[in-house]
Amino acid sequence: MCRVARILERLQGQIVAAIRRHPRLTVFVSLAVILAAVVAGILFLSQRAETPRPTVEVYHAKLLQHVESPGEDAWRQPAAVAVLDGQVFLLDTGNDRILALNSDGDAERVLDGRLDGRLALEGAMAIASDGQFLYVANSGARQILVVTPAGEVTKAIELEKVAESDVGRPRPISIAVSPQGELLVTDADNNRLLRYDGDGRLLQVMGEGRRGAGTGGFNTPAGVALDGLGNAYVVDMLNGRVVQLSPDGTFLRQLGELGDSGGTFSRPKDVALDADGNIYVSDGLLAAVEVFSPEGRYLGFIGREKPSDAKSVSFFQAPAGLKIVDDRLYVVDRFAGLFIFRIH
Repeated sequence: MCRVARILERLQGQIVAAIRRHPRLTVFVSLAVILAAVVAGILFLSQRAETPRPTVEVYHAKLLQHVESPGEDAWRQPAAVAVLDGQVFLLDTGNDRILALNSDGDAERVLDGRLDGRLALEGAMAIASDGQFLYVANSGARQILVVTPAGEVTKAIELEKVAESDVGRPRPISIAVSPQGELLVTDADNNRLLRYDGDGRLLQVMGEGRRGAGTGGFNTPAGVALDGLGNAYVVDMLNGRVVQLSPDGTFLRQLGELGDSGGTFSRPKDVALDADGNIYVSDGLLAAVEVFSPEGRYLGFIGREKPSDAKSVSFFQAPAGLKIVDDRLYVVDRFAGLFIFRIH
């Protein structure tokens, strides 16, 4: 279902609620909401028509599978994916649950509060794995949940306020787990990258605690990933870049800048690295996944349905969460579902 349809669906609910509250205003309420829907549709279509697309060479990637939301048990705005022992776990953010998918993309199991009352997701935005457990950035509850593949919560790490000047407790948007069991968490509300040990003790704070740029600040940090040397790659969303930090938090470099063509970013969301050190970045507005070499050279993008046709439309609508396992790239699109590519 496209975004316009979702807008109309929400507005239909608003019509029903308004009529129930004010039966005599049925006609006026209906006309007002319909007019709002028309305006929303026009704005959306004009935005889509003007959405820029990368213009440089398409990066090599073969689409293996596209999994759309099933009708009877629909996903709503999935945000991220993790792979554990070959099982794909999709974070179904709109329904506050995790879906364990089979090879066809169907949900074999649902992990939510019915299995474990502590698995009470509130707008969770990220999921990762260390090979044994799932780690969920439960954004609305401002906590990290450690979950077994069966859906049992083994640990709930409540994120405490870092500084008195902060706007509130950390709101985790992305999470990466190091081989040592440390957790790297992006705090979108306070513009920081936080490092915790496996028990939730704060080890390191990176960022100024306010909107910033340059070598020391973030403006709404989003996705985070680690390379084999322990360097962190952080999507600095509203600054339109990816920042690379050393294990001790030293600024090393940035990839990209704000822009609307290949090698730049409009609204970067998540980041992942393959075995060769290539860097993949999803961009929600460019509707593409951009790829950079380990040295930071722009290689091209993934997304065009017909790679040889420069006018071909994108697979994606709003790509967000990324995961690379072996030679598979998993792309979670908030509206188009889950895409799986072979990248080597």
